[in-house]
Amino acid sequence: MNPRDRNSDPLSHLRIVLETMPDSRKYTFTSATRAEILSELYDSFWGPYAHVFLPNSNSSLPLNAILSEVQAKLAFCGAGKEAPMIPGRPCAHILKKGEPCFRCKDCALDDSCVLCSRCFHATDHTDHNVSFFIAQQSGGCCDCGDDEAWRSSIRCPYHPPATSVVGTSGPSSLSLEPRSASKYLPGAIPQPVKHYPYRVSVPPELRGLMNRTVGYALDFVLDTLDFSPDDPSVPSNERDLRLQPSADPMVKDQYCIMIWNDDKHSFDEVIKLLCDLTGRTREEASECAHRVDENGRDLVEMGVDVARLLETAQSIAQIDLGVTMRRAYDTFREQVASVIIEWLLDLTQGRLGTDTLVLREVIAEELLAPRRRDNHSSYEHNTQGLHTLADVANPTRLDHLFLSHTRLWKKPRLSLKEIYTSILTISRDHKLAIAGHFARVYHRVIDAYLLVDREAETSIKYFALQLFTVPSVASHIVRHHKLITRLLAIITSFFTNQIIDKHIVYPPSNPGISSSSTAQGSLEQTLDPDSFPFKSKRFMPVFSDLRYLISNAPVQRLIASNPHLYISQFAKTCQLFMGVNPNKRMVGGHVEYEGDAWISVFNVTLSLGRVIKAYGAAFGVGRDVASNSEHSGSGPGAGELVAAIQTVVHHILMVCTEEKFGTNGFGNGKVQFHKIFFGGAAFHIVKFDVLEGWVSFHHSLHWLLAELFKHVDILEAGRLRREVGVEGGVRDVVMRVASERAVLTVVDFPLRVLSMIAQIRCGLWVRNGFAIRGQLLHYRDFMLRELCYDQDLFILQVALVIMDPNTVIVTILDRFGLLSFFSGGPFSLHHTVYDSTQLMGMAEEVLYVLIAILSESANISQMSVADQARREIVHALALGPCSYTDLIKRISERLVDDATFEKMLQETTKFRAPEGTSDVGTYELKEECFEEVNPFWYHYTRNKREEVEGILRRRLVKLNPAVPDPVLVPRPLNVSPSGPFAVIPSTFESEALLQVMFYAIHNVLTLTDGVGSNSAPPSGEAILDQALHLIMLAIVERPSIFCTLASLRAFEEKKVTLIDALCRLETHEGFKSYKSRLGWILDQMHLWVPTEVETRRILPGFNLNRSNSSTTLGGGIVSTTTDSEQARKVAAKARQEAIMRQMKAQQASFAFSNFEDMEDDDEDQDMDNEREEEVSHGSCIVCQEDLNASKAFGMLGMIQPSRFIRRQPDGHTIYLNDVLQAPESMDRPSPSNQSAVISTFPPLDAEALDANAKAKAAIATATGVSQGYDGFLNQCTRFGLHSSVCSHMMHLDCFHVYSLSIRQRHRAQATRNHPETIPRKEYICPLCKSLGNVILPVSKPPSVEVNTVPFPDWTRGAGISILKSKPDPTLEALQFRNGTGEFVFWSAQDTGYSLAMRNSDKFEGNDGMKMVDTVMVVAKSFSQQTRHLRERHEPDPGERGAGIYLPEELIGYTIASIEIAQRGTDALGGLMVDHLSESQMRMIRGQLSVLTRLSALHFKARPDEGRDAVRQAIIKRLLPEWSRSSLTSFSFPLLLRDPFTVLIETAAVAPGILRHVMVLTYYACLARTVIGLVFMLNKIRSYNTAQLPRRQHEHIFGDVRMFFMSVVRHSPVFEHTATLAFETFGEARIEKLLYEFTLPFLRKASILCRAVLPSSFPTPDFAEMDEPTEYARLLTFLGIPPLADLPNQDTLQNALSGWCAHYGHSHASAPLNFGVVLDIPTVYRLARLPLVLDNLFVDQDKLIPCSRCETIPVDAAICLLCGTTVCFQSTCCMDDERHGECNMHTREYVFLLCIPHKETHVLCHRCGGSLGIYFLVKRCIVVYLYGNNGTFAPSPYLDVHGEADISMRRGRRQYLHYTRWEDIRKAWMNHGVPTIIARKLEGSLDSGGWETF
Repeated sequence: MNPRDRNSDPLSHLRIVLETMPDSRKYTFTSATRAEILSELYDSFWGPYAHVFLPNSNSSLPLNAILSEVQAKLAFCGAGKEAPMIPGRPCAHILKKGEPCFRCKDCALDDSCVLCSRCFHATDHTDHNVSFFIAQQSGGCCDCGDDEAWRSSIRCPYHPPATSVVGTSGPSSLSLEPRSASKYLPGAIPQPVKHYPYRVSVPPELRGLMNRTVGYALDFVLDTLDFSPDDPSVPSNERDLRLQPSADPMVKDQYCIMIWNDDKHSFDEVIKLLCDLTGRTREEASECAHRVDENGRDLVEMGVDVARLLETAQSIAQIDLGVTMRRAYDTFREQVASVIIEWLLDLTQGRLGTDTLVLREVIAEELLAPRRRDNHSSYEHNTQGLHTLADVANPTRLDHLFLSHTRLWKKPRLSLKEIYTSILTISRDHKLAIAGHFARVYHRVIDAYLLVDREAETSIKYFALQLFTVPSVASHIVRHHKLITRLLAIITSFFTNQIIDKHIVYPPSNPGISSSSTAQGSLEQTLDPDSFPFKSKRFMPVFSDLRYLISNAPVQRLIASNPHLYISQFAKTCQLFMGVNPNKRMVGGHVEYEGDAWISVFNVTLSLGRVIKAYGAAFGVGRDVASNSEHSGSGPGAGELVAAIQTVVHHILMVCTEEKFGTNGFGNGKVQFHKIFFGGAAFHIVKFDVLEGWVSFHHSLHWLLAELFKHVDILEAGRLRREVGVEGGVRDVVMRVASERAVLTVVDFPLRVLSMIAQIRCGLWVRNGFAIRGQLLHYRDFMLRELCYDQDLFILQVALVIMDPNTVIVTILDRFGLLSFFSGGPFSLHHTVYDSTQLMGMAEEVLYVLIAILSESANISQMSVADQARREIVHALALGPCSYTDLIKRISERLVDDATFEKMLQETTKFRAPEGTSDVGTYELKEECFEEVNPFWYHYTRNKREEVEGILRRRLVKLNPAVPDPVLVPRPLNVSPSGPFAVIPSTFESEALLQVMFYAIHNVLTLTDGVGSNSAPPSGEAILDQALHLIMLAIVERPSIFCTLASLRAFEEKKVTLIDALCRLETHEGFKSYKSRLGWILDQMHLWVPTEVETRRILPGFNLNRSNSSTTLGGGIVSTTTDSEQARKVAAKARQEAIMRQMKAQQASFAFSNFEDMEDDDEDQDMDNEREEEVSHGSCIVCQEDLNASKAFGMLGMIQPSRFIRRQPDGHTIYLNDVLQAPESMDRPSPSNQSAVISTFPPLDAEALDANAKAKAAIATATGVSQGYDGFLNQCTRFGLHSSVCSHMMHLDCFHVYSLSIRQRHRAQATRNHPETIPRKEYICPLCKSLGNVILPVSKPPSVEVNTVPFPDWTRGAGISILKSKPDPTLEALQFRNGTGEFVFWSAQDTGYSLAMRNSDKFEGNDGMKMVDTVMVVAKSFSQQTRHLRERHEPDPGERGAGIYLPEELIGYTIASIEIAQRGTDALGGLMVDHLSESQMRMIRGQLSVLTRLSALHFKARPDEGRDAVRQAIIKRLLPEWSRSSLTSFSFPLLLRDPFTVLIETAAVAPGILRHVMVLTYYACLARTVIGLVFMLNKIRSYNTAQLPRRQHEHIFGDVRMFFMSVVRHSPVFEHTATLAFETFGEARIEKLLYEFTLPFLRKASILCRAVLPSSFPTPDFAEMDEPTEYARLLTFLGIPPLADLPNQDTLQNALSGWCAHYGHSHASAPLNFGVVLDIPTVYRLARLPLVLDNLFVDQDKLIPCSRCETIPVDAAICLLCGTTVCFQSTCCMDDERHGECNMHTREYVFLLCIPHKETHVLCHRCGGSLGIYFLVKRCIVVYLYGNNGTFAPSPYLDVHGEADISMRRGRRQYLHYTRWEDIRKAWMNHGVPTIIARKLEGSLDSGGWETF
């Protein structure tokens, strides 16, 4: 037992330690201090009972260790493992920062319900709308198992429902009225959880110790925080400093400066400030800044020099950085309080034996108990502190902690939230208890959040989201804590600016009382949009809390059952915002100052409108409950809804009848009425002129009234009669509380808004500036239109039900200022304000409104949310396909958020997955859904309406070509005949509407005829469209009465009827496009009033039975045309076709007669062109002159360092299995390729594939095969130089001029990060912007023919030729001294090159050597930097032949890279080489010409430029009898060299013997591969490798065993090893390995041969061969005898024997120095990213840490080359030169490029060399790095809608897009990353900074 355990009262010891610690530690808080505090707390907590918390062998905790971590590490009683399954217990897993969580919109009740990764993957969410998020901070919890969170059971196997609960029908019953709500008593401490199976019996003594220790710890924290400031600030002087509250009993003048975290300042800014003010080093300042970011604050300085400290603190505060300066005693105790909170959090994660609840129950019990004052404590109580809590009865510790939250900093804040969350999950009673205490102080919490809190994102206010969204909790706090009332009071006080000393006045003073008569006389009582409350954006979460509360079913039922209370309260709040921010039309001049207050007001409107929607929905929930037989007696019905409507109408009249209605005193006076005459009748309507009065966009009470009227089924006349006793339906409901004039007053305000927006659209408000236009755009925007515009239109529909439609229509015309226009008379077409264009525009707008209120049926028919979503999708996509993002911008936000939206989207659309790299997924409307489109849908603009109308007409014509001009007939309104809105169609019977229709047509005709031409006036055609549509609606709805009225009611001095106007329009020459519609209208009228139509309609061939010829097509009626009209059209078409045939014949005759004589000239010109093409290579891209032999020119190329080629890793079975399972042909698609599986989008079975790949990757990572994500080991790559060209050419002189222009651009744009780096000799192609650094000579294929002498004869002749030749000391001096047979003049650092260049006579004027020099300069530069990366045996620097060997490490590396890039590419029946570009072939020839010129430079005196000498040297190297003779010094075995290098040397100097040398090098490659296989297989166990049933290639390789053993027989040790390997792996696998490892040689050889001698190596016809393998095809193509034919090839046998003997004897003498490493022969892949992005975040504890800082990166970047995880742009992993870890991972060392008078950093190599490709996980984007430059590339992931989601802002699950992933792979394979970066930088003004990545 620990000695401290024997203390009789460990709590007293703890108290003494904590109280004396500041003085004993001299106010310095260290890690040892933390360890001592934790030790004392644990000792006091468990006393002598440590054994029930830890194993007996661990009676005390290690220093700085916490209980939960030790328990998990020791697996104490199941700690550290998955929680056991307990039926009925929720998951309650606390989400840590960075942990993934999932939301299923189909399963969850609201967006706050989340699942942890474990529960999500254990449940089925197939075809559900799932979102994926990363927890930004800890504190949330998984809701799995909580029956109040889900629509139905999600059947999680880990959290099944309780089996003992009887009598419940499922989660739905719980959501209606939670059972626990009646059990829990407010204010009581919840009882421990019953029936917990893992409960442990706790000794009473231990329970007492735990309670007392936790209680004391909480009191200590609260006592400390009593003296803490609410917000960080610095006193202005020393006097104020000393007056700060302090608990220091000694009142010592020792102070601490603390800086606080915020979101405004960057790391660099804080680090620089600390360095300047405190004298710290950058490393110390950086550590301090990171502590501030991690913990929330940190100590800057402590001392007694008050003046200096105060000056420092004030200097820090000048940049608005949070800083406090307080006594060191108080600061120290705050640090102690932080450790105590950390300890309490640890207790919530620990356990007592197997009991995981008891510790949380103890903490909950103490939190819910009142504070205890310790009389023995020396710590004083701050009586002047904020937390007196006079307005909270019996405050508990929890209440105080809630209010002290703002005084804490980041880390303890988050810890406390996590503690609260862990207590919530104990039981439902605990949840209700915590919620009740939170609700009691909620107004004070909001007070601090809105006005004080500096770090809002960690505010305790957001804890409301976890409480207010739970139905039982919401019901409890609304019933017992009146939270809705208090929330509305807070909103009222805040927006009326009732703020004193940074505190919101609560409860608020009555805004209706004048300020002089209130206690708060100095407070503002009106809304000021320019005041702080409106400009602050923190009010939005307050509205969100209110919406969360009232969106719960129990609360909504409570609201609906008591409308007099809740609706009245809310109406008073809405009353505040009525008429806010009014506008008045500017007449005399422009508005002087365009403020932005309207933006703030619309933000408030958006938040308030959503709350209004929720209030309106309350009566829908009440209706559902009332229909349930179980609750039929308690559910609200028609009486409650009627009361709510009357209450809202009463409040509207109260506010709208005030003289000063409006903000800031802007009022229109009392509402006045006037009498007007229209259509022979008198109307008393509201008198108001929108052009002169004040009009606001915001009428929240009207919106609330509109929501209440949407409950159509409750307002049905029969139900009103039964439940309320109202006989007159809705009209009687309103008329009981309002007169007709009052109703007109109510309706007038939304109508004013509609009139104002019409005037704005017509240009009448242009003097008001952009602000008025911006308000209109927001009012009609998709986010607000459902909350504002739609509601105002619906109020007009309600008016049509309540009032006489004639009065409503006349009121609308009066408000639009169009009474005169629609009344006729001599002055009807003139307006006192509107000009002619504006007048017609206003007429169009009013007709638009009339159509909307008479045809819009969503609200009046109570359309379901699913049907509304379907309708909006159909109308949004009727304009054409679009992406998902564009689609939801056209649809109301409420519908998009609904769970049925995705279902409706699938039903109505066809999804087209993205195919290309820049494509996005698009949705296209299904053909059958076009029948649902209404061209006059009220959200369409005129342009969209006309476009949709055209689309529908073309579709109908396509379906029925016999009807060229179809008519789109509107559908009926579809209103329930028993509903309150059934009378709306009767509006078509009103005479006022008939007059509107008549004068709309009549005035257009009058204006058209008045002009004298047949052109319509402005907006004339739109007016006719709308008028005819209104008439068609009337005919569809009320055909009999309307047609009769149209024939009887006459206008224009009772002379003209509507039928007259229609007949006149039908025959008008200027409006022929309306003929089909007019024909349909008149035909329909003829059915009802035939005589009137016949007497007025004058048409040739008019048929009385014409109405019978109409047909229904596509959902509308399509009218056919008359026979005579059809005959005229057929005749006109025939004449047109005859004219076209005649013109075509004339053109043909002209061409024959004029161009026949030119054919001979063309033939001559073609011959000339052929002669020119022999010497011309196009034109120079700079000067545009021809490229020919008259002037030197070259190809623009790029040589870059590369670590692309991969070596076969030793000892790793996984890579060997890849080879054994590789396809036989690399130029044919593989049927087993996984790309076929994932090429569809989204990938099929993505989750299953990811799970399998994850299991394999875990094994590979554990065994060291992979570095993570199935990446390739970066230490197993081969360095070389890769060359590429962009296919563009340039004169050499132009190249020099262009290079000078680049330098000038760099000097002119000194601050720009340019795409090219001049010290690296880089430039960009002027045409394609590719990056380059050399210019390669252009050469044609040599004219020599390949040697056709049989191979044995050629070998014999070559030997005789060598015998006859004389010794050549010059050549011998130019070969390597180490006996490799390589030539020094082909080395990049050869010291003889510069000397030869200076002494060469040929160099003067030799432009070709200038191009060679560009290659040598770049190659030498890279060679000097990369010696440590090259494995080849080469001379030391300074000797001849030092550096990169160009044939092998430039040309050979380039050809090998080209071959690798082509692996897996389908050759379409031919060979891989057939599909290479001509520019690649030209580049290879250009590189070979560089070698040729370099060799000629050293043999300038010889006629053949030394070709024959070099050729003989190559033959000597190949023929073993010469390579080992005493006459030569080839001591280095040939089999240790790459045989392909010898082939390249041959192609450069002796292409004629290429075929014979190729045979020798192929067999050398075979023998070399055997040696490499022996070394490789010796390190691999065979039982893990793939098994092969039998040999597949006997016809190619023959006796493999004999060949294998003949290669190794010359070294006994090696032969023994080889024999063991062969016996272990078997002949079949050895043959397969030999096949795969030698196939790349044949592919490379084919590329070289086709480039050098294309005519000598044509592609044979493989049709006769029976599906040959690529190996057999290449042997045929190259003319190489297969290994199976070796017994018949004596010459080859001798050569092989000599090579193998040379190698065997050398190996026997020094076996360690003669290993052979083979290159990987399979298709190259990048690191494997999961198919589903969120699988990257699963299993947070198993993520790969950063190797540099050894932590899980906060912002991780995955290297796509090797799979390593690094920190992205994180200061924890930056070097002194601010290189980020991405750059450091790519480059290990830094060298200096040796450029005269310049010094610059160059690229060194670790993983990708100079190249880096990284996937930024959280940003979801790819970054390319090259040198010190970089760029971003599109993400390879797309969401389910085929769109990229950068930084995962939208939260949808994302899937790997195969085409995009392949594009990244191809960019890497083709070495195209530098060019991609250069092109991006060239197209932008980049400022650099890529080195920090």
